[in-house]
Amino acid sequence: MKFIFLSGSFHSNSRSLAILKNIAGLFGEHETEIVKLDQLPFYSEDLNKERPEIIRDFLAKIAQADGIVCCTPEYNHSIPAVLKNAIDWASRPAFNSALKDMPISIITQAVSPVGGARAQAHLKLVFDSTLSKIQACHEMMITQVDQIFDEAMTISDPKIMARLDRHVSDFINMVERVR
Repeated sequence: MKFIFLSGSFHSNSRSLAILKNIAGLFGEHETEIVKLDQLPFYSEDLNKERPEIIRDFLAKIAQADGIVCCTPEYNHSIPAVLKNAIDWASRPAFNSALKDMPISIITQAVSPVGGARAQAHLKLVFDSTLSKIQACHEMMITQVDQIFDEAMTISDPKIMARLDRHVSDFINMVERVR
């Protein structure tokens, strides 16, 4: 199976990217790919008529995926524009896009003690509107995210890794059941 990873941030110290890189090994023999979203143009009906190559490539990756893992920080009590933009592109045509029936796993992270709870809720609402299959589980929200990494941005907190391992395992099982 193939899993696409979408990050809500791409800066040089992105905790979301670091989490995705850390969990890639939890997918075992399954293929994983982090898709860069920061180069996608903003969604526009005009561009959607004759999609640029970068959009066609992005949509092909989504269509070929067996499941998508989103990991994001919370920006201003919601989701980052780069992630929402990618979902907007992937959600066309409405109600019949590559996201329809696509298994989705959501991981949020924050320095705050709420761990991106509002971003988690907003992502669920957005993916629900695309008719995606959102992983039904206890939300995977990582609080105090600055304290879970070592200097190499490897997750050094064994409790967080155990939670992520359980989350990924449950997601793989879900994808196997629905695909």
